[in-house]
Amino acid sequence: MKIRESYGSRRYEEEYRAALEKSVHYFRQNSCITELRKMGYAQTKLQVEYEAEEYGKSEICCLDAETNTFFNSESAEKFIAENDLSKCENVNIYGDIRQIYCFGYDDKKVVYALTESDGMQNYITIPYISGENGEFCTDISSHRIWKREFSEKTSNLDCALRFRIAPDTWPNIKIKEADMSPDDIFAHAYEAIFNMEINSEKQVEIQLPYQKLCWNSEKKVLTCGKYQMEIKCDKKLSFVTIFDQYLTEIIADNKVLVLLNNLTNKAKEISVIDISGNLGKIRVGEDNDPHIQVETDKDTETEIVVYGLRGLAYSKDATEALRRKKKEDRLIFANDKFKVFDNHVEDSCYGRPDAYIISPEEIVSADRILEEFQWRKTKWGDMTRKSWRTDKWTADLSLKKYPTLKSASDILSATWNLAMTVFDRCTNGGYALPGQEHLWQAGLFQCKGEGFGVWLRDSVHIAMRGGNLIDPETAGRSLLYAVKKGFDNGSDGPAMGAVGLWDYYLATGDRSALEEGYETLLETMTEIENRYNEEKGLVRAEQSTSNDAFPEPENAGYSLGSECYYMKAYDSMAKIEKLLHGENEKSQKWSKISEQLCEKIREEYWNDEARYFTSGPKGSEAYENQIWETSGEEAALWDKFHIATPEQKREILNSGIHTAMTPYGIRLFPHRKEHNHFVGPVWPVWESGFASAAAESQNKELLLTMIAQQMRTAVLHKNFHEVLEADTGKSWRWPGQLWHACGFAAQILYGVFGISYDEQGMRFNPCVPEIFKEIEIQNLNYQSAKLTVKISGTGTVECVILDDEKVDFIPYSLTGNHIVHIKLTETESECI
Repeated sequence: MKIRESYGSRRYEEEYRAALEKSVHYFRQNSCITELRKMGYAQTKLQVEYEAEEYGKSEICCLDAETNTFFNSESAEKFIAENDLSKCENVNIYGDIRQIYCFGYDDKKVVYALTESDGMQNYITIPYISGENGEFCTDISSHRIWKREFSEKTSNLDCALRFRIAPDTWPNIKIKEADMSPDDIFAHAYEAIFNMEINSEKQVEIQLPYQKLCWNSEKKVLTCGKYQMEIKCDKKLSFVTIFDQYLTEIIADNKVLVLLNNLTNKAKEISVIDISGNLGKIRVGEDNDPHIQVETDKDTETEIVVYGLRGLAYSKDATEALRRKKKEDRLIFANDKFKVFDNHVEDSCYGRPDAYIISPEEIVSADRILEEFQWRKTKWGDMTRKSWRTDKWTADLSLKKYPTLKSASDILSATWNLAMTVFDRCTNGGYALPGQEHLWQAGLFQCKGEGFGVWLRDSVHIAMRGGNLIDPETAGRSLLYAVKKGFDNGSDGPAMGAVGLWDYYLATGDRSALEEGYETLLETMTEIENRYNEEKGLVRAEQSTSNDAFPEPENAGYSLGSECYYMKAYDSMAKIEKLLHGENEKSQKWSKISEQLCEKIREEYWNDEARYFTSGPKGSEAYENQIWETSGEEAALWDKFHIATPEQKREILNSGIHTAMTPYGIRLFPHRKEHNHFVGPVWPVWESGFASAAAESQNKELLLTMIAQQMRTAVLHKNFHEVLEADTGKSWRWPGQLWHACGFAAQILYGVFGISYDEQGMRFNPCVPEIFKEIEIQNLNYQSAKLTVKISGTGTVECVILDDEKVDFIPYSLTGNHIVHIKLTETESECI
């Protein structure tokens, strides 16, 4: 909020923001608003124009949080210019109110109430949308940050609104009593939805943190202090309460009762030495252990859904950081859903406040994801969690051990640092399951001490998508553990070990991992050979590599994604066998089958009419109906697999990709009708191959689009969540998903830097969007070396200089510290 100069001390501003942070109601600190004049946006900030009692004239104030708090998402879009407010009569809002105001749009009214003073200040209620029939609705869903459901048949239900979580038998969590530590989960404002079976109960008492409600079944009246609220009720009593430390609002039967909270026992006013002349009285002693208690005269079926709400403003740490944010707005990418600037992200899905990049090491973004603490009623095991809950992210010193991205773009470097943070959290042991310390946890999952565990498929994809270059030491340990003991629940499971360990060897030169894992790899090859259908020339795989949740009968038992990984497994095992034991019958057989599989995939899955590989072979429903499957498409065109021809790659990137591309990324299963955490969303992990192919063809527009899509989502949440809905842009399910962090890292490594590696060495074919030119990565691992890779100029590769020598590639078995300078040019001139 803009504070007048006489009230402009830093301490006053901090006190005001701290109060707003805890509130979903707008107010003027230590003064009474006598009249509302206008509401609107001024330079994208929500503006409130009013008369204050102590001034007797209009004053215009703006919320620092740049939030559309007073509006639901639909009305916020329509509410662009200033709107004159008119006073309303005959509106069913009553209680401790001074005046009701409204403005209209599309035959509806947005209604606010200005409350009486509580002795220090007064407040503006949340907005209510009033329709033609007088019904009220409100939408504060954008402020929900966690959800708890209480359901029990009892005469005394106690709902703790402050609590903590702890590990239970995996994958469950325990909800425990708060210990009043910073690790407790709570909020400063709440929304509680009540549904109670009312049969013969005559009296129900409901104790909210700041108000006591009494329900009389005979009179059908809810009594709240000196006010009564009639609620139509047969056998079920239903109403909603929204409250913070200042106001409680009760919504039922198209009526709203507004109550000033009695803070006599919850807080007190103290006088201070008013050195600066602007402190006045300070309210202290807020109730830090809130509960909702319901008491009835007999056992009653009671359901209460409670949402913790974020307040209007940022935390003190975030506010301090925002003072340092850069003013320059350099647009990087925009579509009709979001805009990515170098210093902030604007997003229509989540609305305001924007997310801000203070520096490559700091991001400020409001808490936007709704956290859950119990399993949804689905067969998928769905629950949305968070691994950190603050509105400010700061990189820590542990990131120094990982590769560092240096660029002129703060948002690009910050998103890279976020990805490295996920690497660190998933590796440092804090979230590890017993016996899996310092291995790659697939995600941060539930809480400290209860990560997602080490999964075979995830570990291999993490390794292939940059993990072998980012953290080779953990890569080797994790791959060996995953191959022998990791969770494996996919159709591609037997293929994963050989694929991951061979990629690890190419990146690190560590032969010992192949030797240690060899016997286990032989066992998985036996399983692969049992699945191999010589007549079809394909390996049986009922599901794609990205799917472990539902059958895919349209693929006729041979799903493209898994088929590509089986082809790669045969190729990898042939090379492992030849390396360890020399060329022999096994290596020759596996190499031949790999070549045959590659040809079969090209022949059976490529659909000329569709211009991409379909998820099933010729004769399948998938082929006939041109069904796309992203993880298989990615593998087919990725240079790690060498399946798609150059012409096929161009067809996919220029035409076929539009089958699945959405404003937020490439949809996973665009042709399926059902919806779950796979069908409907974007999974960024499956875009690494597209980035590599974009680099090959210098498709800078596609690469920039994919990078911007990931930067948008990661920065908004200061994290990498598992599921990103392609239709809405919202994220949910597990936090700290390591292979999604790798999906972003791979776009930089395999896309922008154009990295590839084989038995000869490492090559570079950079694809650098103009906005990211002059970029470098430090501390990059390759073999036993540490590389600093710098790119200068624009266009295609003119030359690669290793230290002071021009080279075609970085040689295998390199050791020590080296500088690689890649010079780009728009012409074909020689490097000097």
